[in-house]
Amino acid sequence: MITFTAVSAAAYYVVLIENWPLFSYGPAVGEWTLFNHGASDGPTMYWYGWIVTSAIVAVVIAALVSLLADRTNRWLWSGFAWLVPLGAIAAIFHLLGGYFTH
Repeated sequence: MITFTAVSAAAYYVVLIENWPLFSYGPAVGEWTLFNHGASDGPTMYWYGWIVTSAIVAVVIAALVSLLADRTNRWLWSGFAWLVPLGAIAAIFHLLGGYFTH
C-alpha cells in the first residue's frame, strides 16, 4: 500500500505534466472520449482520466515491487524513504512556480 501511494503521486505528476489521460469528459454534452480528445462542445475535463491513468501505473509498479521486495530489502538503504516527500515538495514548487514568479 505504501508503494502504491508513493508511485501514484509520482505517476500523477508525470501524467499531469504530459497530459496523458486515459479518457476525458465533456460535461456540457455528456461526452466521454478515450485519451486526450476534446469534447465536441464546451470545456473538457481531464482530471478523471489522469487519476485512472496514474492508478493503473501505480498498481502495476506496486505489484512488481511486491514481487521483488524480498530481494531488494537487503541492499536498499532506508534513508531513501526521504526521497518521496522531498520529490513531492519539489514537484509542488514546480507546478505552482508560475503563481509566485509572475
